[in-house]
Amino acid sequence: MRRDMQSVLERWGRWAESEEYCSLVDWPALSVIPGCKPTSGKPVCSDEDGLVIDTCVAHMSTVRSEEDILILGLRFIGGRSLRQIAEIMCLPMFGVRTSLRASEEFLEGCLVVQGIQLNMDPEVILPVPLACAQKPMLIF
Repeated sequence: MRRDMQSVLERWGRWAESEEYCSLVDWPALSVIPGCKPTSGKPVCSDEDGLVIDTCVAHMSTVRSEEDILILGLRFIGGRSLRQIAEIMCLPMFGVRTSLRASEEFLEGCLVVQGIQLNMDPEVILPVPLACAQKPMLIF
């Protein structure tokens, strides 16, 4: 089962933004950078899903660098674009993309290994691609 992790993390980011004291991750650097996104009417994950993802992010913070955690927070909680993050942190765009992709893969792996099913799964599950397309074959 593959999830659209960007959708999952966007919903988690809106949840984490609205829940001031529920996050297990300390985000001190986010409060220094002005201009967080305003709360929107887009879907937010449930409290159960938010806590599960937040626990995975807290685990990721013990394994990955603080820079990667900050990039994740700026993107999904702060609502910053990749270009804005690159400018704020004085990093190349490629480095920001690579960091975000690695973080998404780590969090997806964390959910899969633990066998966690999220309440938002019906909306974020990616369709399973066919293993191979059937082509007509000539048989001699």
